[in-house]
Amino acid sequence: MLQTAIKSLYRQIFGYSYFGKPSQWLILVLLLSFKSSPVVAETPLKIVVNHHDLARIITAGGTSGGDTSVREITRIKNTATGHCNGYVRPQPNHLLELGSSFDFLRLQVESSTDTTILVRGPGGFWCNDDAGTANPLIEGQWQSGIYQIWVGSYQAETSNDYQLKIMGR
Repeated sequence: MLQTAIKSLYRQIFGYSYFGKPSQWLILVLLLSFKSSPVVAETPLKIVVNHHDLARIITAGGTSGGDTSVREITRIKNTATGHCNGYVRPQPNHLLELGSSFDFLRLQVESSTDTTILVRGPGGFWCNDDAGTANPLIEGQWQSGIYQIWVGSYQAETSNDYQLKIMGR
């Protein structure tokens, strides 16, 4: 039955059903592999923030988690803002561009599960695991520049939807 299905697919692709040469099998296997497992690159969502934008809370959604340990990226256990725990994708979830310095800015993650956050920017790395709840936040003074933001899951290879909230005082 499987051979009949393969021959039918081969006929649809190549227009005939001769199926004897090893090179034809190889071509079919390659075509099937591209069709069944496409490669999708996830592009980080870019957020640009200036002082006038913080009159309201800015939100951005996404999906947390991955199979890369946060410590593989940071090479440290802790930062001034908390523990570097959790698992993320190799690429950041968001790029945050700050047009100027901020005396106070808060990044807060809200999710129904235990999430973590990792930020890499002009001044280094900042991590947080739990900020009073199972969700992280990082707040304080921020330099102008571009920041990479990863939202992780506490456990490897788990994922959940989240909302990233960016706010001033």
